[in-house]
Amino acid sequence: MKYHDTGREKEYLPQVGQWNMMNKEFSQEPVIPVYSARPDQVKKALKYVQNTALDKLGGKELEFLIAILPDNNGSLYGDLKRICETDLGLISQCCLAKYVIKINRQYLSNVALKINVKMGGRNTVLLDALSWKIPLVSDIPTIIFGADVTHAESGDDSCPSIAAVVASQDWPEVTKYAGLVCAQPHREELIQDLFKC
Repeated sequence: MKYHDTGREKEYLPQVGQWNMMNKEFSQEPVIPVYSARPDQVKKALKYVQNTALDKLGGKELEFLIAILPDNNGSLYGDLKRICETDLGLISQCCLAKYVIKINRQYLSNVALKINVKMGGRNTVLLDALSWKIPLVSDIPTIIFGADVTHAESGDDSCPSIAAVVASQDWPEVTKYAGLVCAQPHREELIQDLFKC
């Protein structure tokens, strides 16, 4: 990571998604200048930012985008997330302008935790996992699965149920999970097709 030249440490290589911010100053200029666009131009704006990044980074892909949204009304958030994740393969974090302008430490800390996980880091690790003390799990490589089905409110007769499955990916810590979500018939509790979900 490259930090501002006024800090005592100008560069640092994170280890397992962790790093210490002592003696570091944030870089003053982002790689890509701040860019704004109208909500109905989100796809065009994101492609512009991605192409600008390719030029500035010498052909390297942009890895992460922070989007500051004016409000949470309308389809802007969903459109931005869909385009970033499905069209561009880009990790993104959205923030609301009203919280960013206030510089609320708690809000920014929560955003930092989200960014850390999205970029492959861990926010917590079970102490027992690090010391190999979780019965059965620590003894042999293990995947922990979780599954749930959520249903529409009572009285709704048509909405599909939503099934979700997660699985741990980082034995022995078991703190990173991949997940899949799918729709299934209304009020169906059993996950119909676990392999296609």
